[in-house]
Amino acid sequence: WFSFQSNINLMKKLISIFITLTILMLHQSAQAEPWVNTSNIYLKANIQLLADSGHIITPVTTYPLMWQDIIRDIKNIELNNLTPNQLNAYHYIKYQFQLASKNQIRIKAQTSKNDNRFVTFGDTFRDKNSIQVQFSMVGDNFAAKLSPSFSNSRNDTNSSNFEESYIAAFIGNWVISLGKQNRWYGPTWDTSLSLSNNASPIPAIALTRKSAEPFTIPFTKVDIPWTVTTFMGKMDDNRIVKNTLLWGFRLNLKPFKNLELGVTRLAQWGGEGREQSLSTFGDILIGKTNCGIDGVVCEGNTLNPANQQAGYDLRYTMNIFDFPLSFYGQKFAEDGKEGTLQYLTKAQPQLGFDLHLNVFGKPSTVYIEWADSLADCGERDKIGNCYYEHSNYETGMRYEGRALGSSYDNDAKTYVIGTISQLDINTHMTARLRYLDLNYDNQDKAPNNSIIGNTVSSIAEQVWIISASIQHDKQNWRFTLGTDISRSTYTDKLPNSNDLNISLTIEYNL
Repeated sequence: WFSFQSNINLMKKLISIFITLTILMLHQSAQAEPWVNTSNIYLKANIQLLADSGHIITPVTTYPLMWQDIIRDIKNIELNNLTPNQLNAYHYIKYQFQLASKNQIRIKAQTSKNDNRFVTFGDTFRDKNSIQVQFSMVGDNFAAKLSPSFSNSRNDTNSSNFEESYIAAFIGNWVISLGKQNRWYGPTWDTSLSLSNNASPIPAIALTRKSAEPFTIPFTKVDIPWTVTTFMGKMDDNRIVKNTLLWGFRLNLKPFKNLELGVTRLAQWGGEGREQSLSTFGDILIGKTNCGIDGVVCEGNTLNPANQQAGYDLRYTMNIFDFPLSFYGQKFAEDGKEGTLQYLTKAQPQLGFDLHLNVFGKPSTVYIEWADSLADCGERDKIGNCYYEHSNYETGMRYEGRALGSSYDNDAKTYVIGTISQLDINTHMTARLRYLDLNYDNQDKAPNNSIIGNTVSSIAEQVWIISASIQHDKQNWRFTLGTDISRSTYTDKLPNSNDLNISLTIEYNL
């Protein structure tokens, strides 16, 4: 019922269609790209500030985020009602929109001492030493972006990629797209238990609501902006079940200006030798995929037809002396049976709060986050190896050696405090302190198999990391300098290890 060609064939088609669209749209005036992606944490911080202040009314915790509603809300703002920090955010967002409108070609070169072990929102690289060229064009009914890159991979072999490449068509209030786009589901900053940009994006076809036009509750005047996106992709990397399909769904709504809610579902299914019929997908939609648990009768060698995850998140904001303070969190679960929703079980928490204020006189967002990704398998207390895992889809919710969700994989407790600051109109800075208790049950599903089990650490590891980055824009240039200093200790009394990673990214917009 659903199939993809190989990644190479997909990208050949993408290039061919991009060239065709380029020829067709040469007579049209250039517009901005339709999406805000996960590459700019400063843009995310400024959008979040105006959303927390009630000036942006569209839901903003699902990325890629549509530009259309953001710029509509920006144009409706009365500048006299803004505080100095909000005014800075207004001008930054407007500038980034103008930049996206005017610059259709971007060249990015990056070098670093090591690979980026833990990828977070806004990080400019995963693998060391890469170069990327981006071409984008938007017409009235189509958008296309071609983004070939070449990098020195984690395995010290050269690799090419087409990350952030896509073609898209606008049909009414919907966008149909095909490509490889990074996604981030949830209100967090450092990482997300559900879906983050930690792993490389998979090739997928997606359907997204273009504008979060509100629905009105019957017999009231209450309008609720909402958006929804769903995708189907192919996990075409080296894994136990080849060409596993991944279905994703995200509903995001804002019932009040200071409250945003989200619901996320993910499901692995199909692949070589596995059932991938319409009826099987129908069972996935209603969460009926666990043999002997959900009324599913599995006989003989029949396997569970899917590996599902589901959860919800929320973000609530209040004001303290004109400074928005938000509490947010998510509960995200592996499949199974627990409570009323039978496909939710082993739910793990992620909690945080952030505050938009001045730090040393500079507009800043300060956040603190905590998460725990150890889900008890039920065999005995404090033994994990369940989260992002599955008995049949043994590679689990991972792609190209990284978890789709948390940057720290399963069985990890993480504590993070960070700041996102504007030093001047062209210079921004992030700083982060992390304590990571990785794989703290000191067990791994397959310590000697690179495509099964924890991708971060096969044994218990305690890590302190201090990270900082500074970004400076000068005309069409952007320079980003980053550093990570880490110290690791081990439960198994291995020698302590220290690491220093320095990275430099240079971007030029034509």
